[in-house]
Order: sequence, then C-alpha cells, then structure tokens
Amino acid sequence: MTALGRSPLLVLIPLWMCFGRASALTEPQICYVLDGILFTYGIILTALYCKIKIHNAREIAAESAKGKQSVDEGIYTGLTPHAKDTYETIGLKK
Repeated sequence: MTALGRSPLLVLIPLWMCFGRASALTEPQICYVLDGILFTYGIILTALYCKIKIHNAREIAAESAKGKQSVDEGIYTGLTPHAKDTYETIGLKK
C-alpha cells in the first residue's frame, strides 16, 4: 500500500492522464523529471536492500544467541578436501 492508505491505482491514474502534457515539455525538463524518478527509485531500492540486510543480521544474531550454531560449525562443516590430484600424468608407454 502507498502512503496514507491510498491504492496505487489512485496515484497512477492521474499520471497516465497527463502524458499529453509531457510532449509540451522541452528536453531538459523531461531529463529533470526522469532524473527525479530514477533518484527516487534508487532511494527506494537502497532502503529495501538495507532493510533486508538488517533483518538477516538480526536473524543470525538470534540464532547464535539461541545456541543453534556453535563457533566450530560453519558453512564448510562436513566437507573434506579433494584427495585426488587435479592434474594427473598420463602413463606414457613406449
């Protein structure tokens, strides 16, 4: 939902109806409008990204506080190194 409980359609319909006026704008004015839209879009995406990062950090902190994962456990627990050499020599028979 958008701010103040308005539906997105109520906000977008007036924008769709004024596209005829956009042709009357000069090129610099159109660039300023587009720059404003991109700037707002960037701020919104940055805020959402930060919200996700903070939420994930809180979940990890809560899990470690509950003792689900000890210090020795990690992503690589249970993995073993590759025992075979990656590059083997081919047996040359003469």
